[in-house]
Amino acid sequence: MIPQSAIRNPKSKKVLLVFPREKGVKFSNDTLYPFPILGLTLLASYFPASYEVKIINEAIEEIDFDADVDLAGITALTCVARRAYEVADRFRERGVKVVLGGVHSSLLPEEAKEHADSVFIGEAEGVFDQLLKDFEGGALRPFYKNEGWSDLKGMPFPKRDLLSNRYSPLFKAIETTRGCPNRCEFCSVPIINGNRYRLRPLEEVDRELSSIIKKKGEYIFLTDDNVTAKRDHALGLFEVFKRHKVKWMGFTTIRIAMDEEVLRKAQESGCISLFIGFESLIQENLDGVSKRFVPAEELANLVKTIQAHRIGIQGAFIFGFDGDDPTIFRRTVDFVQKNNIEIPTFSILTPFPGTLLRQRLEGAGRIFDYNWSHYDMSHVVFKPKGMTVRELQDGYFWTQKYACAPRSILKRLLRGPKNHFFFFLMSNFVLRGAQMEVIKRIKKEQ
Repeated sequence: MIPQSAIRNPKSKKVLLVFPREKGVKFSNDTLYPFPILGLTLLASYFPASYEVKIINEAIEEIDFDADVDLAGITALTCVARRAYEVADRFRERGVKVVLGGVHSSLLPEEAKEHADSVFIGEAEGVFDQLLKDFEGGALRPFYKNEGWSDLKGMPFPKRDLLSNRYSPLFKAIETTRGCPNRCEFCSVPIINGNRYRLRPLEEVDRELSSIIKKKGEYIFLTDDNVTAKRDHALGLFEVFKRHKVKWMGFTTIRIAMDEEVLRKAQESGCISLFIGFESLIQENLDGVSKRFVPAEELANLVKTIQAHRIGIQGAFIFGFDGDDPTIFRRTVDFVQKNNIEIPTFSILTPFPGTLLRQRLEGAGRIFDYNWSHYDMSHVVFKPKGMTVRELQDGYFWTQKYACAPRSILKRLLRGPKNHFFFFLMSNFVLRGAQMEVIKRIKKEQ
């Protein structure tokens, strides 16, 4: 006799949501334990209870291509688009309906449609119900796009219980805002999430935290593009964090150092680290990509102000701007080491689809590499202005190796303010492994 639990409801549907990764390929920001995937867990929460949903992150789990699945939803960044298409094609060969979404598919929907029954452009809110209705009726449309920007009020809580137990138990991710009014030339965020900030009600954030925080001192990672962009919201959010006694990390700009109250409240609320996009130390570069946040000569003093509030900095720097020449690598490393940036991250300027940067470089005939797998911010895919392609690639390698050498890490952390020393020590050495793997892989390709 077949157990009652094994009898499938004929009206139920099985869904597989996939975050694809090519086997053995690491990216420079990979960690031993991946951060929880917020996007797919949120998407899973929009499916009715009659749907059986499973999430696979190929970085840590293998896809069962023979699984009993009615619908496969695949999201992908540009650097894994090729793998996303391979996964999609294999499911479609079996007759499984496939929907492609995420950043790359949203920016190049016609390309993605060649590998999918339907392409989801932009955010799911507002049109996801229609997609499910069409799927159940056997009449998926080629494209679905939310023409407006949905209100974040009333968002369901992500289904974190669907994540593999291989995810880090140390970090929980949460979203409180979306969108960005800045128009940085190299960034696709305003295209995907809009150019205005949308805010979740703080009481809803509070309830979500209550459902996921189990003990004092747990770590929270904010996925917001700029947690301090709306001052009043940020101050209210910090009070919520303070009540929950969490330790948190998030994205912001260097301008936080100019607001003493916001900086102090962030510290009091449990902030231990801020990811700040410095991008470049050259004013010409910042002006050229619409990143005129602060005079470049003021950066060192602003860094010290943030660190004086016992908040560490994960500083992001990009190489390949038109104002860069081969001296930029040593100059950037000297800045990082002198100012004791707790976690420096380096990348190569990359003209992602849909960005103003891509339009400009493509119009000038400067893009020479169209292999999406190389759009991982570690490969040079265009002709730089102030140096050769080889100089840019080798300079990136040199900078990564210098800054993540054990001696360099220890110098920064021991000479600096020693805020959360062991946290940053562990983080540096975990990232170091991935960064060295990336360099080895690219050198083998050459």
